[in-house]
Amino acid sequence: MKRKTSHLITILKQLLEGEILTSIDSNMVNTNQYFRTIKKHGIALVEVWKPNLTNSGRHKERSLHQTIENIKRAKSYLYKLQGFSLNDEVKES
Repeated sequence: MKRKTSHLITILKQLLEGEILTSIDSNMVNTNQYFRTIKKHGIALVEVWKPNLTNSGRHKERSLHQTIENIKRAKSYLYKLQGFSLNDEVKES
């Protein structure tokens, strides 16, 4: 069975891999909407304001809050978005 993919899935995978993401680094349009969706599903993000390098503005750097429960929540949501359940992933391992 082929796994689904989307911008939201890509962002969740990057967060689970420990990457720090910003909306200004991304090639995607309006990534802030994806971070909001992730937070609405109970997944905690660490958000830090940083100054822009090219102008006087600022942006947020976001990473996944690294707790066991939060990582489980993020993985569960990721599997749901892909059309699988957490139990399906365990069976594949």
